[in-house]
Amino acid sequence: NKKPTNRFKKLENCNYAVDLGKQMKFSLVGIGGTDLVDGNQTLTLALVWQLMRLHVLTILKEVAGKIGKKEVGEADMVNWSNQQVRDAGKSTSMDGFKDSSLSNSLFFLDLLSAIRNCVDYDLVTAGDNAEDAMLNAKYAISLARKIGCCIFLLPEDIIEVKPKMILTFVGTIMAVALQGQ
Repeated sequence: NKKPTNRFKKLENCNYAVDLGKQMKFSLVGIGGTDLVDGNQTLTLALVWQLMRLHVLTILKEVAGKIGKKEVGEADMVNWSNQQVRDAGKSTSMDGFKDSSLSNSLFFLDLLSAIRNCVDYDLVTAGDNAEDAMLNAKYAISLARKIGCCIFLLPEDIIEVKPKMILTFVGTIMAVALQGQ
């Protein structure tokens, strides 16, 4: 039902979403359409996180094929990112997805600049306080969206250096950079 007008039609759509999730082998034990219709945040997020995870895994499989590997691991992504930034003549780098230096977003901005030359460095701050770091994170996410990345993380995820979210960010940037190769 594209425009559900009552609870029953909404419930039908939500039950269908749960059925599709089960067909995709998501873990949806104890989750039903009524949970989604009623706005149960925890159970709705459980479904959304599994959708995001599937999307990221699909992207990473696609990226692996483009770099001639069966699988792409964290080390491959870190090395690729650092190489792109180095080849562009930038001095930032990352040790991994837990690297605290990522909180200012300067590495991500350099990576985006390296692959698409889309960064206006007049808008970039030093990122050495919370407000500047937030501005840089928002700018990096905005640019990534602009070049076609499917973004799941929030600026706060960058500032707080949440490794899984940063992995998804780098993975989608990598996928966009390798399109057409």
